Amino acid sequence: MEQARNFYNTILKSSHPLLLTVHLAGKVVPIVFYILGGIFGGFTVQFIVIILLVAFDFYITKNISGRKLVQLRWWYDSTDKTNSNFIFESFKQYDTSLAVINPIDNKLFWWSMYLTPVIWFIFGIMCLLRLKLFYLILVIAVTFLTGCNTYGFRLCDRWEPNSNGSNDGGFTTWFQLPNMLDNLSNVGRVQTFFQNFGRGGNNSNAEASV
Repeated sequence: MEQARNFYNTILKSSHPLLLTVHLAGKVVPIVFYILGGIFGGFTVQFIVIILLVAFDFYITKNISGRKLVQLRWWYDSTDKTNSNFIFESFKQYDTSLAVINPIDNKLFWWSMYLTPVIWFIFGIMCLLRLKLFYLILVIAVTFLTGCNTYGFRLCDRWEPNSNGSNDGGFTTWFQLPNMLDNLSNVGRVQTFFQNFGRGGNNSNAEASV
């Protein structure tokens, strides 16, 4: 009880206590539902609810809590053909003397960001050892989403705006998300190739019969 009271008092010291609470709940609730979700329904219910919760947390963290708590924001532009598809917004772009980040917000934000994918990674190892393959698929998806968000904020935190005004600062990363448009166009080319091949084969058979 004393620890809960101390944690509550810590939250009250935040510059945005309600938003910080939502941010932390977004990390904790999917974990709790993963552990106890079997009580309320089967795997299908667990899978859908957890994916929706994690997707909601991904959006809130990337677009709201990250911008308010640590004044960082990132997004991924798959159409950008430069060295990095990541685009960043940071308090470093503006007058840093006016950028006051609450140490409570900063500490709890980063602890939650780093700890969450680690916990899901441990769940993944447990699923692998117990041969729970369907749960392993769920955990891999959640680990990817939480890890991607953490990776984006980590790059944004390390980013130093350069003098040429580039949004990504020329920051080269090894991580590339798949470009769905390019992949769909490649699939379309393959499909067209086989269609033309099939038509050519039919024409050849027709000529041979004549």
